[in-house]
Amino acid sequence: MTNFYDIPDKLKNEIFTEVGKKSSLPAYAAEKDWWVVQCLSIIFDMDIGKHLVFKGGTSLSKAWGLIERFSEDVDLAVDRSFFGFEGELGKSQRTKLRKKASNYITDVFVPELKRKFNKSGFNDVDVKAIEPLSSDQDPRIIEIYYPNVIESPAYIRPKVQIEIGSRSMREPFTLVPVKSLIDEYYPDKDFAQPEIEIPVVNAERTLLEKIFLLHEEFQRPEEKIRVDRLSRHLYDIYQLDKSGFTDKAIAGKELYETIVRHRYIFTKLGGVDYNKHNPKYINPIPPSELMDAWGKDYQIMQEQMIYGDSPSFDKLIAGVRKATEMITNIGWEFELTFPPIIKKEK
Repeated sequence: MTNFYDIPDKLKNEIFTEVGKKSSLPAYAAEKDWWVVQCLSIIFDMDIGKHLVFKGGTSLSKAWGLIERFSEDVDLAVDRSFFGFEGELGKSQRTKLRKKASNYITDVFVPELKRKFNKSGFNDVDVKAIEPLSSDQDPRIIEIYYPNVIESPAYIRPKVQIEIGSRSMREPFTLVPVKSLIDEYYPDKDFAQPEIEIPVVNAERTLLEKIFLLHEEFQRPEEKIRVDRLSRHLYDIYQLDKSGFTDKAIAGKELYETIVRHRYIFTKLGGVDYNKHNPKYINPIPPSELMDAWGKDYQIMQEQMIYGDSPSFDKLIAGVRKATEMITNIGWEFELTFPPIIKKEK
């Protein structure tokens, strides 16, 4: 078997270009796809590997094939039991967890990752841990720069960004086979690699997490609501709903309430009333005052990130509204209650 990395750059360039044509992706994206799979293969073979799960938007495209949106990020969650923490943690325990996880990334994960890349023959890969802003920063970000043979546009750098956090849920997940586009289109070539099987967060959970993320964002004061690159969540919700995952996500209350409780305990945002996560009040639709800004952000994403067919912004919003109405009209009662927000007097 020939290592694809070792074949001449000219031939790699031709293969990436051809795969790009076959998959309706730019050639640079086909190249990055190959590197994403190499990163996943190496990381899940590390000491921490069996305690990790692949999640987020890239898992929806790369593992589940449910969206046609390009992403350079590999979002990973590590089971907090790996660091010796179990159950629902108090504030001081959560701080200790974040510090222990952050130190592990710096002292153990990054050095081991560098050794693994070198052992795999990827000597030109540069692994850089982004300096944390605090000793308990979570998640941590690691950037993996690879030697590209395809020239990339300015907004797509030849890197894979790894985001690894200790506060996310790990379940529910499914073991899913993953392979690069190179291996998909050239399975019989000597350089083809066998698929890897890794734990991937179930799509119905990702759908709910994206809905909650937007719902929380839109509870912020209008002037503090973010826009840049966030319309991707609306697109993902639309695509997942189109594939029937809204029904699956709300078939019972256990998953819904487990995620809400977990977000309140581990990633609580100031100023957000978590009682409004009651399905009756859920709202992932941008406020009317910001709808134009979100529409412009989506247009940029259509031009730069989506490689398949995509709905118009109006159709996108209509689809997300439909999914929202399904949630607000569910047949079970939300039983969680949270302390009310105490507003500071001016």
